[in-house]
Amino acid sequence: MQIILTVIAGPHKGLEFTFDRHDTFLVGRSKHAHFQLPAKDRYFSRMHFMIEVNPPQCRLIDMGSHNGTFVNGAQVLTADLKEGDQIRAGHTVLRLQVKQVSDELAYASTENLNADGNNSLPSVPGYHVERELGRGAMGATYLGQRLNNPTLYAIKVVQPAFIGSPSQIETFLRAARALVKLDHPNIVRLYDVGTCPSGFYFVTEFVPGVSAEAILQREGPLAIKRVVRWADRMMRALQYAHGKHVIHRDIKPTNVLIAEIDGKEVVKLADFGVACVYQAAPFSGLSLTAAMLDLASFIPPEVIFNFQEINPLADQYSLAAVLYHLLSGADVLETSKEERNRYTSLLRRMVVPLRERRPEVPPALADVIHKALSRTPALRFADIAAFREAMIQAMQGS
Repeated sequence: MQIILTVIAGPHKGLEFTFDRHDTFLVGRSKHAHFQLPAKDRYFSRMHFMIEVNPPQCRLIDMGSHNGTFVNGAQVLTADLKEGDQIRAGHTVLRLQVKQVSDELAYASTENLNADGNNSLPSVPGYHVERELGRGAMGATYLGQRLNNPTLYAIKVVQPAFIGSPSQIETFLRAARALVKLDHPNIVRLYDVGTCPSGFYFVTEFVPGVSAEAILQREGPLAIKRVVRWADRMMRALQYAHGKHVIHRDIKPTNVLIAEIDGKEVVKLADFGVACVYQAAPFSGLSLTAAMLDLASFIPPEVIFNFQEINPLADQYSLAAVLYHLLSGADVLETSKEERNRYTSLLRRMVVPLRERRPEVPPALADVIHKALSRTPALRFADIAAFREAMIQAMQGS
């Protein structure tokens, strides 16, 4: 399956852009745009609009442009695009085409995929599902057990946007099952991955605790030494995983689980690598733009500019954003309250200094966190180990 964007009017008429995987496409006068119109179409803004592509789905977001973005003649802020739609900005018009690749099975909607019903517990082969634990961007998580085994597990059930071909599903399952090898005390262990009537399931260890976000909401900005202690454990986990060439890609406060075991706080990173593997699957649907505003502060800027080129430095940014959030009780970015300008703040990346929100944070620690939050990946620490060492030194000097 491919998405083809063809310029059918304007100074770049005839130009084509083809996408066969999950990606982002930025259009504007900026040097960061994938389709640049520096002078030939002066009605374009520096970053005019963005399209998230995951064939056959395609979503457009106007990035706060001055002159607006139009789909089939109607001005839009966001729009889900379909075959034949025409996008106009300035004097330039692009037409969208969805192309079927001959060796693929046709994509099918998953509207009728869930044989379990919307209000019932899902059926997972080999497991007894007891109750729902919570819901997130990828799906719902349940408490369950293997048949004839009393051990409790957390079972995440994900319903894909489309049913892919057998080869696509097998590629996804093979990549997901490779994550079973991750074994670290600060990583929620993945034990099993498979298909079920509702889509896909991921079986992980059950952590009898709460998320860092839940603790923050209950207690307010957390003690500095406590956050640093949590950070140390998360950094150890990331250093281990990066050594195995696994990127988390979805570090956020709700994926940081805190449990009390034997009288001590234990920190574990959940969904390790799952989002990275699932988002790469062609049937996963659009995930970036759906969560962009809610999770803006934890999304590294390079995810927007170079979706396919994410490396461990992205995890460093997200972790620093989590630390900032736990220490201040606020998000790294201030987004505009006006809807048409909210996406612009994601590109400008105006980070509010941490000490303006929490003056008692040691200056050296604030500097370390801000370095890891650098908009340019090359300006961050070389790796998680260097980030951790800098954090330890900052606390020793405070």
